[in-house]
Amino acid sequence: MSSRGELADRRAAVAELHGIAAGHAGGYREGLLRAEALTELATVSTDPDLLAEAAAMHAVADNWYAIIAVDLLIEAGADRSLIDWHINERGPCQAEATRM
Repeated sequence: MSSRGELADRRAAVAELHGIAAGHAGGYREGLLRAEALTELATVSTDPDLLAEAAAMHAVADNWYAIIAVDLLIEAGADRSLIDWHINERGPCQAEATRM
């Protein structure tokens, strides 16, 4: 079982991955090219599970750029089967709470 510190580190990494993908996909970071976003993602983590968790958060998001963010995270190494697992594990209510 993970310690609280490990869980906090995981949540922080997923939040950062999510933010990088949103910044690129949504155009919130003007001038951030896809290659640069991929490099930034890799500096945070190359763990397919962490990338998949961030992708799952985007996959259930209600915004116009979500699919672009998911695609970016898959290109960065997110495991597609883990994306589905995280979506099912979180459920729509928890995913919605994450965005608030």
